[in-house]
Amino acid sequence: MMTLTKKNQSNGSVFLVDDDASFRKSTARLLALSGFAVQEFASVGEFLIGFPRESKGCLLLDIRMPGSDGMDLLKHLRSQGVELPVVFLTGHGDVPTAVRAMREGAFDLLTKPVEKETLINALENALSHGLEGRRSEALSGKLKERFETLSPFEKEIYRMVVEGLPNKAIAAQMGNAERTVKLHRSNLSQKMGAQCVADLVRFHFEGDLR
Repeated sequence: MMTLTKKNQSNGSVFLVDDDASFRKSTARLLALSGFAVQEFASVGEFLIGFPRESKGCLLLDIRMPGSDGMDLLKHLRSQGVELPVVFLTGHGDVPTAVRAMREGAFDLLTKPVEKETLINALENALSHGLEGRRSEALSGKLKERFETLSPFEKEIYRMVVEGLPNKAIAAQMGNAERTVKLHRSNLSQKMGAQCVADLVRFHFEGDLR
């Protein structure tokens, strides 16, 4: 385990778990220079040995690693009552993976290689989310209000997105052209304030949308 900090850092603590040493170290340096206190770990086991349960911050976690992977770690933490916000990193981003991650309680999912601004924004949002609590009643109410602005057609598409279906499968089930589904999916994402699939799935659970 290695800890990197920047003098006068104020952005929060990030626990980085990734078996790719080159990626891990370059990302840790980037985050430290951006004002985060960073602790890096090469495996799930190393993290579990060196992580104090009472720690505050955000977990930046690779999904696919030898042995126990990122999803295994997330499940373990949640079973132990550790509500640390988790931002997943993956080299294989797809809809089913994003849906599974959100269902398990992840805050966001990023695809490697990730742009610096995208990474920093995700971590800042996750840290803010952790400070505010995982299920803010005010946020839940806003999500429900946004959800009610969707048309019945958009709500059905939303439901299928949360189930992990890609646009082509949604179009086949609904008997529409794929381009029609894409258009409505773009519209519903704008109405919900979602930037990606991970946002839509997270909103579904945070807002208890039905």
